[in-house]
Amino acid sequence: MLAVAVFVALLGCLRAQELRGHVSIVLLGATGDLAKKYLWQGLFQLYLEEAGKGHNFSFHGTALTATEQGQEVVAKVLESLSCPKDVAPARCAELKDQFQRLSQYRQLKTTEDYAALSKDIEALVQREGLWEAGRIFYFSVPPFAYTDIARSINSSCRPGPGAWLRVVLEKPFGHNHLSAQQLATDLGSFFHEEEMYRVDHYLGKQAVAQILPFRDQNRKALDGLWNRHHVERVEIVMKETVDAEDHRAPAIPALAPGTLLGGAG
Repeated sequence: MLAVAVFVALLGCLRAQELRGHVSIVLLGATGDLAKKYLWQGLFQLYLEEAGKGHNFSFHGTALTATEQGQEVVAKVLESLSCPKDVAPARCAELKDQFQRLSQYRQLKTTEDYAALSKDIEALVQREGLWEAGRIFYFSVPPFAYTDIARSINSSCRPGPGAWLRVVLEKPFGHNHLSAQQLATDLGSFFHEEEMYRVDHYLGKQAVAQILPFRDQNRKALDGLWNRHHVERVEIVMKETVDAEDHRAPAIPALAPGTLLGGAG
């Protein structure tokens, strides 16, 4: 799953650190369809891979959904989590229990809510007697909400000195090239470039993921043909069991034209 790869990449630097620290992972849009079907399972898979390797974790599901309703939704999702086949049932049950105790849901709507989340994370780190390694925010929300959320994180929920911040943004975003550029500019006013990870889970689909490796492996034969002078358009058609979200479908034609065709080549 792409989400697992993203989170593991973000945490790769931790394995070289000797001091034990606390990593907070905040899932924005935690009650949404994508989160319920894939992201919570991805977070659990991350925990399976990283548990016991020196760092402590807390998982914060957040959304606009009211607290009580959101807690019920998240509780059901956590109960449905599964382990790989090579994990013994007893061990799986133990890890699920640990993950559930480390996970919580809260409504995140106002700037004050973001400030309260930050204070709660700081208090948790202090109780553990650890230092705060960093915070990861995964934006599983429509792109039109990115700017307001980014503003609130930057003003009220950044970690203190010495801790890193990473935000994971789903793309493509924007309804055309100009709007995508504007959103990228807006995000850049709140986050440093190294703090942003842009991911496209459609490129994580196995069939689509093979397009670029195929081009690279056959570059000698294809370079003369596979470029913007000879390819009119690239169409990717997928039969999904889940409807395309409203905020994704209009964005697909706005994919950067140089991605598949090798830029100006």
